[in-house]
Amino acid sequence: MADQIRLEANRRERTTKGAVNQLRRNGRVPGIMYGYKVDPTPVDVDALELYHAMHTEAGMNALLLLTIAGDDEQHLTVARDTQRHPVRRDTLHVDFLAVDKDSQISVEVPVHTVNEEEAADDQGVLNQILYTVPILVRPLDVPNYFELDLTGLEINDVRRVEDLTDQLPDGAEFDIDIERTVLTVNAPISEEELEAMEEEAGQEADEPEVIGEEDTAAEGDAEAAEGGEDAEEA
Repeated sequence: MADQIRLEANRRERTTKGAVNQLRRNGRVPGIMYGYKVDPTPVDVDALELYHAMHTEAGMNALLLLTIAGDDEQHLTVARDTQRHPVRRDTLHVDFLAVDKDSQISVEVPVHTVNEEEAADDQGVLNQILYTVPILVRPLDVPNYFELDLTGLEINDVRRVEDLTDQLPDGAEFDIDIERTVLTVNAPISEEELEAMEEEAGQEADEPEVIGEEDTAAEGDAEAAEGGEDAEEA
């Protein structure tokens, strides 16, 4: 069973821009709680407590047991639509989605690779395409991550979503085509091939734009029209 992290919240009585900015200056993060058996409720939480809650092994899939000050009821929630500052990366706003512990929700589960040093020694280049995989799962059964074992992988080997099936919790299912590729092992590219690709890309970028006859004619018509307008103004 997934760990539940307790988080205390205050009900926001004022939702103006000025009030929100004041909350942030006071080390609080504004948000809103909505979802299962709750009316949309503006709230705010301590920024440091939220940071620690979202930096456990569960990451963004952490289960947050949210309690609003003055209300004895606890709400099982997950963080959604977290907005961050583009430079400082601190959290500016967060949605708390209240969930039913017995109903499935959609979550993105990270994919970790293990035993990379045990892969075949054939100079293959690992190309991971999917770093997370969406699944439908009950909140208390959300896995922290999936593992892909690279032991013995050779050039041209492929691992797909279906290769993670044995790690799905009971009753869970993938919310994605199981034939989707998660990672491949590609043949290395020689320096000559790489230089040729770079040269070809450079030549394509340097090619001048060719203006067709239609474009030239259109430009001529536009100049003629401008001339006519000037003459009328005169």
